[in-house]
This record gives sequence, structure tokens and C-alpha cells, in this order.
Amino acid sequence: MATNELTKLLQEVVLKNDKPAREIATEINKPYPTLLREINPEDKGAKVGIEELIPLMDATGSIRPLTRIANIMGYVLVPMDLNPEDPDEANYMALDLMDGFGRYSKALKKALQSSPEGDLADEVEKEGFEAITAILTMVHYLRKKAEEEKAKNAPRLAQVS
Repeated sequence: MATNELTKLLQEVVLKNDKPAREIATEINKPYPTLLREINPEDKGAKVGIEELIPLMDATGSIRPLTRIANIMGYVLVPMDLNPEDPDEANYMALDLMDGFGRYSKALKKALQSSPEGDLADEVEKEGFEAITAILTMVHYLRKKAEEEKAKNAPRLAQVS
């Protein structure tokens, strides 16, 4: 894992969020300057504590830090509460899947075209985990949708018999 990777990820999640960082700070009951120091990879004096991670993910609407921690430990997270009735959710997942494969392919190509040093291999691993997560999420979504369709059609099938 690259040095400060999680701090850089938290910084990105907070600063590139639709919600302003000041609003996120207020939501997690933290002074704005303190939040900015804690998510700054260059500031060695203050960091986000593990107890603050869940409120921060709630406030930003992003589980990317949790997903990355799982990936670092060799695990893949797949969301379990997907709504098969929401076509937008499937569309966003499909786009995320394509985007994830694009980033993975780009990282892999870069690594194969040069000497596979630690940072390049780490990037391929990170992007690979994200692509796997997107695939498994889509598979889970499609299975859940199929189960709901089957349950919805079961009463009609019983009437036909």
C-alpha cells in the first residue's frame, strides 16, 4: 500500500464531493479547519480516527475508504441492499463497471509497458479489486432482480396450473 493512500482517498472523497466540505464538517461535528488538516496527507499532526470513518462515509455518501481497506486486506465488498426496481441503479452500476475496467486496463497496460515496480503493481491491484467489486455487484443485482421477477410471476404460474 502506498504511503498515505487512505488519507489521500479521504481527501478526494471530501473535497470532490457534491456536498461542500464545510457542510460535511458540520455534519460530523468537526471544525472545518480540523477536518481539512485530518484529510491532508502532508499534515502529519492530525488524522481521521477510525471512529470518525463511518460518520465521514455517511456524510459524503461514499464507502470508497471501506472498500479500499477491504481490498488491502484481500477482500471484496459487495452491497447487499440493491433495489432491482430502480433502473437507474442498474445503469449506474453498469457505467461503474465499464469505468472500472477502463481504469484497470489502463493501469495494466502502463505496468506491462514498463518495469513492474511496486507502485505500478499496487495500482493494477487496486484497480483490479474495484473492477471485481463492480462485476460482483452487478451479478448480485441481476440475481436479486431475477428472484424478484420469479416471485412476482409465481402467483400467475400457480393460477395457470
